[in-house]
Amino acid sequence: MNFEFRQKPLQLRSILIAVLTGILIGAVIVLCCGYDPFEIFGALLSGAAGSARNLSTSLRWTTPLLFTGVAAALSFRGGMFNFGIEGQLCMGGLASTLVGVYGAALPGPLLILLMMAAGMAAGALWAVIPAIVRVRLNGSEIVPALMLNYTAANLTEYLVHWYFLASGSHGDTLKTEEIAEQAKLAKIIPGYQITYGFIIGLLVVALFWFLMKKSRLGYDISMSGFNPEFAHYGGVNVDKMRITVMLLSGAIAGLGGAVEVMAVRWRYETEFSPAYGDDGILAALLGSSTPLGTMLGAFFMGFLKAGSLAVERYTEVSRAFATVIKGTVICLVSARMLSQYLGVDALADKVAGRLPARFRKDRVNREEGTT
Repeated sequence: MNFEFRQKPLQLRSILIAVLTGILIGAVIVLCCGYDPFEIFGALLSGAAGSARNLSTSLRWTTPLLFTGVAAALSFRGGMFNFGIEGQLCMGGLASTLVGVYGAALPGPLLILLMMAAGMAAGALWAVIPAIVRVRLNGSEIVPALMLNYTAANLTEYLVHWYFLASGSHGDTLKTEEIAEQAKLAKIIPGYQITYGFIIGLLVVALFWFLMKKSRLGYDISMSGFNPEFAHYGGVNVDKMRITVMLLSGAIAGLGGAVEVMAVRWRYETEFSPAYGDDGILAALLGSSTPLGTMLGAFFMGFLKAGSLAVERYTEVSRAFATVIKGTVICLVSARMLSQYLGVDALADKVAGRLPARFRKDRVNREEGTT
C-alpha cells in the first residue's frame, strides 16, 4: 500500500496555535518541576537574541536548517516524503570532507565548488533507493528513507574509523583530518559564529522560490505533488518528476552537509548532525513548504536550539525541554495535516453548516404548523 503525501497549506492560525501550545506545555512541565517559567523562558529568549553574539549563535544553528528545510519542502511539494534527509546530510558531509582533505593542493574557489558538488552528489545518490522503491516498486518511500538514516550514520562512522581517521585521535569521537585552509568559509563578522554558509543557505531559499514560482520544472513538480492524475493527463511524466524531486531534495541536503563542514566543523566526525534533518522537516511543515514559510520555520527552530543551550548553561533546566516543545508542535501540526488529509475538516464544516440551518427550518415549520 502506497502513501500519497499531499501537503495542504496550513493556516497561520493553526501554526501559531501549535507553537503557542508547545510553549505552554513546556512552561507547565517546567513549573511542575519546581522552576519559574518566566525565568526559564527569559533565559531562552536572552540566549537566542539577547545580544549580537547570541543572535549570531542562533543564525549559526539556523544555517543547516535552511538546507534541510528546503530539501524537505521540495520533496513535499512534489508529493514525496523524504524522511532520509538526515542520512543524505551525513553522506554529503563525509564526501565533501574527503574532497577538502585530499584536494588540498587546489585553489580555494575551485576546491569549495568541488566540495559542494561532492556533497550534492553523495546526497542525491543516497536518495536513489527510496525513489526507486516509490516509482518502480509502487511502495512507500518513507520506511527505506528512514532506515537509510541509520545506515548512513553507521557507514560513515565505519569508514572514518577504518580508513579516514585523523592521526592522534583518541576517545569516543571519531573524526577525519581537517579540510584545507582555503576551503574554510570565513565568518561574516570576525569573532561571531555566523559564516558565509548562512548566505549560501539564503541563496538556496531564493533558488527554491525561483524554481517553484518562475520555472516550468517547478510547475510540473507542484502539479505532480498536488494532483498526479491531472498532471499525467496534462503531459507530465509523474514518475520522472518524483525521481527528480527526491534527487534534488537529497542533493540540497548533501549540500547542507558540505556547508556544515566548510563553515563550522572543518572535518567529519561522529554525531555529525544533531537532528538537523528532523528539525528541517518540522521547519518545512510549519512553513507549509513555501520558501518564505520554510525560512521562517528554520529561524524558529534555530533560535529555539540556541535558546535551549543557553537555558542549560545558565539554569538547572536541561535543553531537553526544547525537545518537548518541538515534539508538541510536531504532534499538533501532524494532527492538523491528518485531519485535512482524511477530510475531517470538510466533514466538520458540512455538519456545522447544515445542522443549524436544518434545525432552524424545522423550527420554522413547527411554528407555521401551530398558526
